[in-house]
Amino acid sequence: MFIRSTGLGRTLLSGRIASIVTTDVVPSTLESAPKGASEPVRLLVEVEITNPVHWTVRAFIEPPDLREMLGIIFTSPALMLSCLKFLFSRGPKYAEPAQSKTPGADVLPPLAAAPAKAVSGPAPIGPRPIPARKK
Repeated sequence: MFIRSTGLGRTLLSGRIASIVTTDVVPSTLESAPKGASEPVRLLVEVEITNPVHWTVRAFIEPPDLREMLGIIFTSPALMLSCLKFLFSRGPKYAEPAQSKTPGADVLPPLAAAPAKAVSGPAPIGPRPIPARKK
């Protein structure tokens, strides 16, 4: 999967879903709720970002989020058809990055933080901003 964030500018992240589980851990601490306190059960989706950095992104999905997502899919026939096609299709194959054949070059240098660039020109093409949730 590919991920873009408005907070990362034009950086394109690639990764994969590492796990999806139900949990009652506190999202801010990733620990169990203190004794006497209760935490609602949420769906935890862990995404392992593999390029250009190695991160773990955790999304805690609450019941209204899941209902909204399924509602959007089930009320849009075109989107539901696309989802069914995705479900039964093979994933695309991407070219692997070129590897050096030089002995001792198997270890990649650590990634350095990219310097901030002043970006000029048109804004990147992408989806519209996320609308506010209905209350």
